Amino acid sequence: MIRIFSKNIWNCDKEKFEKGVLEISGSKISGYQSGDPDLKKNKQKVLDYGDLFVSPSAVDLHIHSRGFLESHKESFETLEAAALKGGVSAGACMANTFPRLDSPQMIREFFKFSKPLRVKLSPFAAVTKNLEGKNPTDWDELLKMPIAGLSDDGKPLLNEKLFEQALVKTKKYKKFISLHEENTETSCASQLHLSESSMRLGIEGSPENSESEMVARDLAIASRVKAHLHLAHMSSAKSVALIQAAKKKGVSVSAELTPHHALLSVDQAEKYSYVDLSRFKVCPVIRSREDQAALWKGVENGAIDCFASDHAPHSHFEKDRPYKEAAHGMIGLEYYFPLYNEFRLRSKLSWKRFFECFWKNPAKLLKLDMNAADLIIFDPNAVQTLDWSLSKSSNTPFAGAKIRGKIVEHWIAGKKLYGI
Repeated sequence: MIRIFSKNIWNCDKEKFEKGVLEISGSKISGYQSGDPDLKKNKQKVLDYGDLFVSPSAVDLHIHSRGFLESHKESFETLEAAALKGGVSAGACMANTFPRLDSPQMIREFFKFSKPLRVKLSPFAAVTKNLEGKNPTDWDELLKMPIAGLSDDGKPLLNEKLFEQALVKTKKYKKFISLHEENTETSCASQLHLSESSMRLGIEGSPENSESEMVARDLAIASRVKAHLHLAHMSSAKSVALIQAAKKKGVSVSAELTPHHALLSVDQAEKYSYVDLSRFKVCPVIRSREDQAALWKGVENGAIDCFASDHAPHSHFEKDRPYKEAAHGMIGLEYYFPLYNEFRLRSKLSWKRFFECFWKNPAKLLKLDMNAADLIIFDPNAVQTLDWSLSKSSNTPFAGAKIRGKIVEHWIAGKKLYGI
């Protein structure tokens, strides 16, 4: 047995930090005692972390793992290294690998490569073959496998009938579908949010309704089918309002926030040089300060209930190009906790709501063991400069940023796997 003492241990039942002793037996949390350790009653050694904070580590619902034929962008090993430093112990990986995760054979290949990892990864299988939005994959065979569910993320499901059929299947197998909500007929290739900034920069703007119209359509279908729907990387105030209204009507829906949509706004694109502007390019686009404020409020009131990284590694050859030609996406795993801790501090979010989005709600969606000894030990006020050294890629607008929050140790299944 391992016993951990801290003046700031997250009590999952009371949902607050307090002085206590956490007991770990094997890979599980086996007990908890409030207050100081009783050294006379139990002679086992106690690891004393003093004023440092001890909490569950993160579950990330949105990771682009790369690997396979794109291991030059990210390998499974570098993905794990970044996740360990960022405080992510488990996550769901998208199907837009090369080759795509659109067959039982490719899902088995994913598990072959990810099985040796200490970070627990669950893949999404593609909804359609080659993510083309036309021909369905073998949903019955795929959903029988231990996957998170179905997703064509990176591309939307424009075919309404096909989407509804997929939703019915995920309901049958008690899994869920994760959607990339973008009307590609109106999104203008998701270059930059339609705004004064896009006009000044001379970049064709993407209107907010290219997301919210799809959100409205799919919430209506989910309501009719009575199946759970997960909405990835929400970006707009209108989308948040639609989700909140749907939840009040009893629609089973979850939605996620990314660090870049939480911490950035479109006007900040103007501070980048022409060469560096492509770091800001992501889909969905980063929108206005009003949209950002709505996202913050959506996390607070429960419309948005999950955090996610949308970790999307790209090589310099794809990212360091003229803006219109550059690939969409940013990396986010290596500093996952610090970025969301910075969001917590800026938005004045409660610790209770933070851990619901950071750990509890995503873990429930993936049906993970809530009693696993997956822990981070951290200082929430330590300031660090983000250097992004562990991933094979470096495509991020947060390079060199000073952020509050630093992980000191990360334990998975009762073993310390990262420490400074």
